[in-house]
Amino acid sequence: MGNDFFRLENKDYDLPFLNNDPRFTTKNVIILLIGFLISCSAPFLIPFTGTMVIKAIIITGASLTAVLIVFKDNMSNIFRMITLRDILLVIIGVVLMIVLSIISSYIVHALGLHMFSDKAVSGDRILFLIRLAIQLIGEELIKFIPLVIISAYLYKSVGRKTAIIIGVIVAQLMFSIFHIPAYGINALPTLLISIGFASVVLPLMYVKTKNIVVCYLIHIIFDIFGALPFLFGIT
Repeated sequence: MGNDFFRLENKDYDLPFLNNDPRFTTKNVIILLIGFLISCSAPFLIPFTGTMVIKAIIITGASLTAVLIVFKDNMSNIFRMITLRDILLVIIGVVLMIVLSIISSYIVHALGLHMFSDKAVSGDRILFLIRLAIQLIGEELIKFIPLVIISAYLYKSVGRKTAIIIGVIVAQLMFSIFHIPAYGINALPTLLISIGFASVVLPLMYVKTKNIVVCYLIHIIFDIFGALPFLFGIT
């Protein structure tokens, strides 16, 4: 297995469920899928306006509860306190997301697709930050869950690296669909590029570090950076 790790990957930790992990049972997979489905359904089922914090709590609460139930005895491959090296990775991750966002914007315009405004960046600024802080935990977990399940199902047949790559692609596809309520179904081609492609840094950073805290910090810093005009009342 050691030779099947990516070059920059932290080999002290592995993705949950891999390498004959005894927690990879039908029961645990079902628990994770239930949490995943509830989290992903919340934006589609709950009215968009006036319930943003409640929606954020459901999105994070469902996926986090499922993860805690399944991995309660060993969370070290999912959540850890960050180190000084992690802080550097957070900075690198934010920069990479900015670069990919710029590239994705050029691709969207080159393809003649329309960029849609995010309705979530609105309303009370304090509530926006509270919602963001809560919801982004859930958003990282709804990428984590399909990634680890798909990797576990496929790694023996296609190899660890290929299984993880497939898991990342599926996770990003689902994450793009998750944003349809905020942008509309007509925006799906744009979402696949501006979110699916542009935020691929996050699952890749998890594969590298096996620490969702790093991904969460990258995500929230990037989103706050993008919302600075709104937060300062410029727009």
